[in-house]
Order: sequence, then C-alpha cells, then structure tokens
Amino acid sequence: MRKITRHHRKDILFVILLVLFVAINVCRLGMASAETKEKHSVSGKLLVLPFHNMSELYGKDKNVRCPICGKVYITGEVPDKAKDYLGDKLVLKLRQDKYYNKMVTSDSQWGDIDLISKNNQSSSELELLMEAGRAANADAVIVGYLYRFQQRVGSRISADTPASVAFGIHLIDVKTRRQLWEGHFDETQRPLSENLFNIGKFIKRKASWVTAEEMAVSGLEELLETLPKK
Repeated sequence: MRKITRHHRKDILFVILLVLFVAINVCRLGMASAETKEKHSVSGKLLVLPFHNMSELYGKDKNVRCPICGKVYITGEVPDKAKDYLGDKLVLKLRQDKYYNKMVTSDSQWGDIDLISKNNQSSSELELLMEAGRAANADAVIVGYLYRFQQRVGSRISADTPASVAFGIHLIDVKTRRQLWEGHFDETQRPLSENLFNIGKFIKRKASWVTAEEMAVSGLEELLETLPKK
C-alpha cells in the first residue's frame, strides 16, 4: 500500500477545504440572490411599504410572476400575520443600518396596493407604488412580495414537513421610476443527505430544522447586506 506523505496530506486537506468553500457559496447563491440595477443609491427619504401576500391574491401552488421584475415563484401557505412579521423585520433591519437608519419611514395605508392593481386596469403596480412614494414625499420606495411562508411541522431534530419561504424585495426611485436594487429569496429546507452543497447552511443552522421565521429573517439579512450604499 502506498504511504501517504505529509505533502499528500496537505494536498488532501486543500481539496477538502476547496470543496467546502465551493459548497457553501453555491448553496448561498442557490437560495438568495440580489442585483443592483443602478449605480446610485438612495440619498433622501425612503418609504417602506408593507409586504403583499401573493398567495392570498392568486392562490396556493400557482406559478406567479412578480409584478415588478417578472421573476416566477411558486406560491404556498402564508399565515395571516406572516407579511406583517416580515415587514416589521424589514423596517427594523433598515433602521439598524448605519446608512439607511435616518431615511426610513413606513406607511401601512398602502398595504392592499397589490389587490388594487389586479382589479384596476388603468393603473399598473409601478404607478401605484410611485403614487404612494409621491404622497409620502419620498425619494424612493422599498416593497416586498411574499409567496410562501410554510411553517415547519415537527421539531428541530426531526421534521415531517420542512419550512419553506419565498419572497422578493424591490427598491425603486420615485422620480425616475427605475429599479435601484432587487433581492430574491426562495428556499425549502432539505436534509444534508439530499444535497451536500447545503453543508454551509447545515453548519450555520447547527444541524437542525429551522422555523419559517428563522429562515425568512436569515434570508432577509443576507439580501439587505447587498443594498446599494454610497
């Protein structure tokens, strides 16, 4: 049998570390993605609009296209308080951000803007968003669309049904009506045995089955790290 030398051990260790690095980053890119559309960032008032329950609007298990960017999501269960929970977390995270904290304002009166746009053929979703921004004297608006917020059934050790969450967030300049940034999150937790590329999240989650709230906040934090800043 060929003897493994110290040099060979170093090579093996390097390959293992490289595989782990690739796995962690592939896993991350597969669940959350963000794109900066314009080079400039928000410099004035930012209106945070409520998340909109797209599953309530279109039904569960449907292929639904985002009204802003056209990305397709599969809808699923969304509890009544889920959109408010995620919206509150969005406002909180922005107010904790050193760049955005003094710009943020929120307004719940526009909570049903997606319901209005579906039944109003003369106004597009973007036009309604811009109307809300102008009414609040805001320089930009940030709005979210929630497609799934399926709760884990089971415990941290064993889950009969895993958590599953999908949402999109868009930052739009009121004056130019152009998107400055967009972020997308879409994940259903899987056991590590089904996909070794999930090892990064598997370690981060301490080898446990997470709740929908934990999954959503983790995805939100990851996306907000990429918001454009001067």
